[in-house]
Amino acid sequence: MKIVNVLGGLGNQMFVYAMYLALQEAHSDEEVLLCRRSYKGYPLHNGYELDRIFNIESPEASLMQLSKIAYPYFNYKTWQMMCHFFPKRKSMVTGTTQIPFNYNEITRNDNVFYDGYWQNEKNFKPIRDIVMKTFTFSPFEDEINLRLFKKLQKSRAASCHVRRGDYLNDSVYGVCNSKYYERAVSELNRTVDPDLYCIFSNDIEWCKENLADLIGKDKLVVYVDWNKGKESYCDMHLMSLCHYNIIANSSFSWWGAWLNNHEDKVVLAPEIWMNKPLVNDPICDSWKRISIE
Repeated sequence: MKIVNVLGGLGNQMFVYAMYLALQEAHSDEEVLLCRRSYKGYPLHNGYELDRIFNIESPEASLMQLSKIAYPYFNYKTWQMMCHFFPKRKSMVTGTTQIPFNYNEITRNDNVFYDGYWQNEKNFKPIRDIVMKTFTFSPFEDEINLRLFKKLQKSRAASCHVRRGDYLNDSVYGVCNSKYYERAVSELNRTVDPDLYCIFSNDIEWCKENLADLIGKDKLVVYVDWNKGKESYCDMHLMSLCHYNIIANSSFSWWGAWLNNHEDKVVLAPEIWMNKPLVNDPICDSWKRISIE
């Protein structure tokens, strides 16, 4: 039996579910379950979203099943207690940036409780087609997103994601600075010369003040500021439709880039993902790292 705990915003939920799919593929004759109990009382983001956005249905682990390989927790607070105060059992493993990537965590044949975000495409790259099919967005129905969608079909567009807001006071993640975006935009303009930039951010005013001159007056720029709250996922959908992606140190734009299926795709990512040394960061080998120093 394998149980995968889900937590975090949409991007991290997708990492966890991709791990779940990889486990299903590797253990077709074994029970693989999800645990969503941590969302009871979870104070961040929009709650669990995979069922609503991707119409995903997955079997839920019972308290009895949890107790066999982890601990029976009921909500976000009891999950925190389990993580910080209870002794770690041999059947409990964690996918973090501080543990080297190890594909054996997927192929092992014992009972396992998987916690953490598992932010490495190598966990599920062998089943890319399955993951892409699972994370297929429904067609746009609203007029403003549909209009931009049609424009993207006719353009060599680049997405640029700037995450500020909650990151401004986060000493661990921090914010990708203007030097990073200056270098990334310059690299794209020099190498592939996009004709359209779509800017996504939780601080659009900062983007208007700091990115317009970097991109250049000869480029069309669209500041995507209308997808709010439970419709925020539409930004990820739009990012995935662009030919080129400049991502922030964010799992949200990571998936926007990973789901980009253009043959000529170019993805630029920050060389430093977090403000601490990482053993295992999420940047894909095929993406180009851009310095923020």
